[in-house]
Amino acid sequence: MTLSDLIVEYLEQFGIEYVFGVPGSPLGPLFDALARSERRGGPRAVLARHEAGAAFIADGYARESGRIGVCCSTTGPGATNLITGVASAYAEQIPMLVITSQTRVPEFSFGCFQDSSRDGIDIMSMFEHCTRFNSMVTHSNQLEKKLSAALATALGNPKGPAHLSIPIDIFAAKADGPATFRNLAALHTAPVATIDLAAFDRLFGEIMAVLERGGKITILAGHNCRGAGEEISRFAEAAAAEIVTTPRGKSAINSYHPLSRGVFGCAGHASARQALADEKVELILAVGTNLGEWSTSKWDPLLMSNKLIHIHSDRSAFTRSPMARLNVQGSISTVFNRLNERLKGHDRIVTRPDRIDPDDAARSAYIPSGITVRNVDCCRPAADGQLLKAPQVYYELIRRLPRETRYFIDNSNSVPWSIHYFFHSRPESYHLSIEFATMAWAVGAAIGGAFANQGVPSVCIAGDGCYLMSGQEITVAVEQQLPVLFVILNDQAYGLIRHGHRVAGTEQVEYRIPAVDFAMMARAAGAEAYTIREGKDFDEIDWQALALRQGPTLLDVIIDPEVTPPLSMA
Repeated sequence: MTLSDLIVEYLEQFGIEYVFGVPGSPLGPLFDALARSERRGGPRAVLARHEAGAAFIADGYARESGRIGVCCSTTGPGATNLITGVASAYAEQIPMLVITSQTRVPEFSFGCFQDSSRDGIDIMSMFEHCTRFNSMVTHSNQLEKKLSAALATALGNPKGPAHLSIPIDIFAAKADGPATFRNLAALHTAPVATIDLAAFDRLFGEIMAVLERGGKITILAGHNCRGAGEEISRFAEAAAAEIVTTPRGKSAINSYHPLSRGVFGCAGHASARQALADEKVELILAVGTNLGEWSTSKWDPLLMSNKLIHIHSDRSAFTRSPMARLNVQGSISTVFNRLNERLKGHDRIVTRPDRIDPDDAARSAYIPSGITVRNVDCCRPAADGQLLKAPQVYYELIRRLPRETRYFIDNSNSVPWSIHYFFHSRPESYHLSIEFATMAWAVGAAIGGAFANQGVPSVCIAGDGCYLMSGQEITVAVEQQLPVLFVILNDQAYGLIRHGHRVAGTEQVEYRIPAVDFAMMARAAGAEAYTIREGKDFDEIDWQALALRQGPTLLDVIIDPEVTPPLSMA
């Protein structure tokens, strides 16, 4: 048994099914161990086409599976290629184990091929500021303890990537025996229910004082509210509090809830700003948000005021809210479960609104009743002969694909369009990666989501520029027969940059991309593909067969290049 086999044994303990990477000879012992693991039904290696793509796939797998995503690269340029995907996961707090190889320890500093130690091209320093844990294993006795520390840190608070750099001679060294820490996964995967009780008591007092005066409360839900949407909605009903979300927080709250008012921040809704601007609002509960530029509409003083109570599981988030009335640290679910328990039966609590079925509400009208959008016509089917707009594409996908479909929105025109116009009765199906805003993220992440759940489609929505950066990863979906739908919003340009420059630039700069037949490219790679030029082309596709297909499909959708996306707050 080698130390590489020991690594795989720990991955199996954490329920990790795949290691995504691009091979190189210094990774050979690890790939040997994964081959042995696959034969017995354990974790297996999946070859990506580029190391950044491997990291994006691991990111999507972690989001959809709830497990740690694992990616690996060989030494030197393999590791530098990996960094962009790791940095993206760091910004988004995605749990990830990142394994890079090194040349043999005795050969450090002697000019050996692709030396990435601190004596060569210093990979360790490069990873230092985009990981939660970063260490090189320089002796075989270190590996197990450093691996256990990396896994624990990846799942810590905040979550994020943990990096181990391992020389080839240590990968291949003999292990003393099987895993020593047999209870490691149980220690670090159990639900956390922490709460600052003193701050919670003050929070409840503030809430009751406002309700007893007849004042109003508004909730701003951020991305870290994922998994706590039901508890937050129950509290909103009891307190008659309107709910707005940040752009990423849109994945936590059902837009069809009667108290939902849409997104505040980049590409947000007028109804969301109105919910915060109401003169009766005395408290704003900013929950699970890091209060960055996109989440606050460039730190709008309407939000960033003494009305703010900041609730977050990570204490470091409070550095963004020095103006707040109160900071409350704790698990979001725990905080709102306790609030709901205390509010039960209170004689001053407003009667809850009638419960609705989000699916019924979604079927009756695509745009939720409590949310104001800029142009309702953008969400109606396109007339024959008219170029499509991005929201019309979302509308067609959502109504034709199974409810359980997941959507990964790449960092192009598709982001502001989706923040403003993408509505789904299953909010957790919506994934953005806008903290670092890495182009081509969704191409890999959608593949990772499909690895986590192969029963329903995983949809990548990307601009043509994004897809060209990493489109080769479609061959992974072909090889693995994954149900991934790649939807290319094709405006023959770096469209988001072009529209932004038209607003802010002083010169006419051209951001065109030559016409590319993406459907032909996909077919050449072994995928199914269709070109969509107008609304009626959607009717030519057998959507039931597409949803059941075990293998990727690409839609090359020609959209109107002159329609400006909603780049700012409505």
